[in-house]
Amino acid sequence: MAGSLALGLVLGLAGLTFAMRATGPLLPNIPTAITARTAGLAPALLAALVAIELTGPNGVVHVDVKIPAVIVAGGLAALRVPFIVCVVAGALVAALLRALFHL
Repeated sequence: MAGSLALGLVLGLAGLTFAMRATGPLLPNIPTAITARTAGLAPALLAALVAIELTGPNGVVHVDVKIPAVIVAGGLAALRVPFIVCVVAGALVAALLRALFHL
């Protein structure tokens, strides 16, 4: 049940984010109240995707190479490193751990 609820939330957030991005050029002056309330949708979507990827169908965290990769990427993001560098660093950590430990 939790998996389908999480999937529904992720799809709902993705749809809302897509709709907002699509209507952006049509509405040049969006009220600040709306932008203030919706500013956290993209990070929430990313966090939901990471949470779904790290957990199995029963909601238990799987211990594998993804966890150190997410920790490295999150640490770099906390240091305000550009997003693409965070993604590449996380991917490199996962690839190196898979190569070293044959996972």
